[in-house]
Amino acid sequence: MCDTDNNNGSDYDNGSDEFFSPREPGLPELDCLGCGWCCLDNPCEVSHTVYGYTPRCPALEWTGARYVCALVLRPQQGVDLTPLFVGQGCCARHNPWRGEVRRRG
Repeated sequence: MCDTDNNNGSDYDNGSDEFFSPREPGLPELDCLGCGWCCLDNPCEVSHTVYGYTPRCPALEWTGARYVCALVLRPQQGVDLTPLFVGQGCCARHNPWRGEVRRRG
């Protein structure tokens, strides 16, 4: 999920429309690489509903190659995953983490 309203101390200016551009006209959609930036920078509303407001989403898991969402891997009954936009690609094409997918603190 992409939320442009909060930067949570991130090193990146994620408040501009240019930063978030998944459907920018003329540019190809980008696949999610599992870099973890979105979930580490600003946990989604589904995370807030399930876990409350936490600085890091408890459902974010490192596989050794990429980050994945445990809420998607192991869905919980009654939890609506629609707001996660699963399968719709990267919402932060200018995110520098895309070039270096690794485990982050």
